[in-house]
Amino acid sequence: MSNIKNKKLLELKKLVKSQKEKYGITENFSYRFDYRTKRLILSYYVPLVVKRNGRIKNKMMKKERYYRDINESNYKRYFKGDRTIVKDDAQFVKQQIKEFDTNYGLGDEYDFKWWVENYLSRVVGKTKGMKLLSPSTLKSNRFHINEYYLWCIEHHKESLDIFNHIDNGMDWFEIYYGERLNSKRWAPATIGISYRSVRGFYNYVAEKSKTKFPYDLLKRLQLKTDDKRHNRDTINRFEFELIKDFILKNQNDSYWGKFILMLRLQLKTGMRCGEIVSIRNRNIDITTKQITIVGKGDRTRKLNFSNTTDELVWESILSKMSNGIFLFYRTRVQYFPKEDKMIEVEIDKDQHTTTSYYSQRFRKMRDTLGLRGKGVITSHSIRRYWITRFIGEGNTRDLTSRIAGHTTTRMIDYYMSELIEPETITTIDIGV
Repeated sequence: MSNIKNKKLLELKKLVKSQKEKYGITENFSYRFDYRTKRLILSYYVPLVVKRNGRIKNKMMKKERYYRDINESNYKRYFKGDRTIVKDDAQFVKQQIKEFDTNYGLGDEYDFKWWVENYLSRVVGKTKGMKLLSPSTLKSNRFHINEYYLWCIEHHKESLDIFNHIDNGMDWFEIYYGERLNSKRWAPATIGISYRSVRGFYNYVAEKSKTKFPYDLLKRLQLKTDDKRHNRDTINRFEFELIKDFILKNQNDSYWGKFILMLRLQLKTGMRCGEIVSIRNRNIDITTKQITIVGKGDRTRKLNFSNTTDELVWESILSKMSNGIFLFYRTRVQYFPKEDKMIEVEIDKDQHTTTSYYSQRFRKMRDTLGLRGKGVITSHSIRRYWITRFIGEGNTRDLTSRIAGHTTTRMIDYYMSELIEPETITTIDIGV
C-alpha cells in the first residue's frame, strides 16, 4: 500500500514539474495527499516579518490549501492540458506572497496602516459566531476601509497614530459619512455598508489591542440617512417575456452574446453573478452534464443539465468552452470599421470576466427593454425570480435552498413571503 501511495505521489510531482516548465511557472509550491482523507493539498510559503527581542526579522511561513473535490483517485483530470490546476495555483500563490509581503511588512501596533493591513488580511470574521469571510465581503471591506484610511490621512495627519482615534475617531467618521451622503456619489445602501465596515474595523482594534482601545467606538453616532428607499423586486411575468424575446433576438450578436449566455444560466439555475463569472472549464463534466459551482465560503454544489429542457443551454456551454481556465474569460467588444460591426476580442483566457461586466450589461438591457428602473430590477432580481418560480413549480424550500447555495431557508422564506400570484386562492369557503 505504501508503495502505491509513493508511486501516485511521484507521478503527481513529475506531472507538476513538467507543467511548470511548459508554462514557465516560477512560483515555488508543491502538492501532497492527506494521509487520512486522501485529498489533495497545495503547499507553499509566504514571507512574514516578525519581531524578536526588539528586532525585525524575516521568515518564511508554510501555508496549505485543501481541495475537497480532488483526491488520489481523480486528481489526473484536474491536471490536464491547458486547463490544469497548476496555472490557477501559480496565480494564487503569487497573490498570497504579494498580500503577505504587503500586510505584514510594515509598522507596529501604534500605526493606523498596520491595523488596516492586519484587518484586511483576515479570512474569518465574527458576527454571532466565527465564520469564513466570503470573497465579496473581503472585497467590500478592502474598498471601504482603504477609502476611509486615505480620507483620514489626507484631512487629519494625526490619524496615523491609531490611538488618536480613541478621542477623535467618532468625529472623523461623522464628517466622512456626511461628505459621502451629501455628495450623492454613493447610494445610501453603500454608505451604510461603509459605516458597518469601519465600525467592524474599530471593534477589531479593540479586541486585538493590548491597550484600552474602546469597543463600539461609533455606537453613539446619530447618523443621518437618506429618506429615499429602494424597493427591490423580482421580475414579473411580463418582464420575463420581454427578457426572453431579447435573448432570442440577440443571442448570436457579438456585443450581447457572452452576456446572454450568462443571463440564460442565471435564469435557468438562480446562480449568483459571482458564481457565474467564476465557472471553470474543468468543473464542467461533459459526461454527466454537471457543473460544479463554488459558492460563498468556498462551499461547492453540483448543478445538473441532463433534462431535455436543458439541451439548448448545454450546447451553448459546450461551444463556449476553451482551453483557458474560465468559461467566461476576459474579453472586450471592439468596433472594426472595415466590417462595420462590433466584434468580441479575447483579452485573457486565464482571468474570469468581472461581475461589473455582467451588471453593466444587465442595466443596459433593462433600460433598452424599459423594465422597472434603478433600485427595483437588478441582476439579483433574476435570482429571486428563479427561487419563486422553482418553488411555485412544486419543489421544496429545502431543495431550493441547496440549489441556490443558501445554508438555510431563511432567505427563501423571505422571498416567498412577499409573493402572492394572481391565481392564488386567498379566501376560505364559509358556506354562505
